Amino acid sequence: MPTRVILFVFTGLVIALTVLSAIAGDTRGDEVRALVPKIAQAWESMDISKVDPYYATDPDLTFFDLAPMKYANWEEYRTGVQKMFFEPNRSLKFVIKDDLRVHQRGRSAFATFTFGADVVNKQGASSHLDGRWTLILEQRKSKWVVVHEHVSVPLGGS
Repeated sequence: MPTRVILFVFTGLVIALTVLSAIAGDTRGDEVRALVPKIAQAWESMDISKVDPYYATDPDLTFFDLAPMKYANWEEYRTGVQKMFFEPNRSLKFVIKDDLRVHQRGRSAFATFTFGADVVNKQGASSHLDGRWTLILEQRKSKWVVVHEHVSVPLGGS
């Protein structure tokens, strides 16, 4: 009889730990999911200092945006985006589509989604584009930061 009780208690502990582990994993996935719109809003501000806190600044991280082919590090990226996207435009608005997916493995995660972007240039002309956005993040000191990003648009438009 005592063997059955020990086995029952052990099985209960294993199940409880499995459930708690799954809940904890979902919570962290939810953190990244909630962070994605904040990152998009930071870009909409067209103020690179509001974008900075969401990105890692390691000198060997590569970022891919619409143009040019690549940025070799965060400093290059922030300078390039300022010149290519912020300076010639008056406003930028992102609409994240309903296909946001977050995949997390421990302290690493990636998010994928499509978006619509409305841009108004300094002369007042507006344009729209649909694109894809991938974020790769790491949890550092209890904060999630982007360590790689890839933004692209399909050939020939949407």
